Amino acid sequence: MSGWLSRRMAERGIIKEEDREIYQFGIRNGFIMLLNIATAFLIGLFTEQLLVVYVFTVSFMMLRSFTGGYHCDSRLFCYIGSNLVLFIPVYTGSLFVRMPVPAVLLTLAAALGIVLALSPMNSKNRKLDQTEKKHFGRRARVTAALQTAVFFLLRHLGYPDCSYAVYSCICIISVCMLAGKIQLYIQLHMDK
Repeated sequence: MSGWLSRRMAERGIIKEEDREIYQFGIRNGFIMLLNIATAFLIGLFTEQLLVVYVFTVSFMMLRSFTGGYHCDSRLFCYIGSNLVLFIPVYTGSLFVRMPVPAVLLTLAAALGIVLALSPMNSKNRKLDQTEKKHFGRRARVTAALQTAVFFLLRHLGYPDCSYAVYSCICIISVCMLAGKIQLYIQLHMDK
């Protein structure tokens, strides 16, 4: 579909023929993002946790775009994994409410430490230059700080499910970053 659409855009003079491949890539990724958002919406509706899924999805998309971390080699597995992870804040929120406050704060601090220390991450296919590292690192730190503030605000205002959505987002991203570090280590050492 993205190939057909980019070809039609080039035929109509909307884009240059030599830019068609770039637009095709962007259109494909746009469709994938829309599919993920629609699936998240449906998961939120079916679980009757639309607000929790929304808060988690927005938090996850914002922070993940600056941190990097584990990436699936297959778009299908990425789609499945991205949507399965939505069930974590939906179905484990009751555990969060019963967690002692010190345990919540310690795990949040550990997750934030990982995110701040490892952001942004290179990947096998994309090595960041110093300017990009500085830019994305700053964005990751600011986003993580804002999300932490939102977590405390939601918790204080009496929205434990939504505060847990932000908390679980930060924790899951830290796990993705650790997995990404392991993945990168393995990939680099297998190439040698």
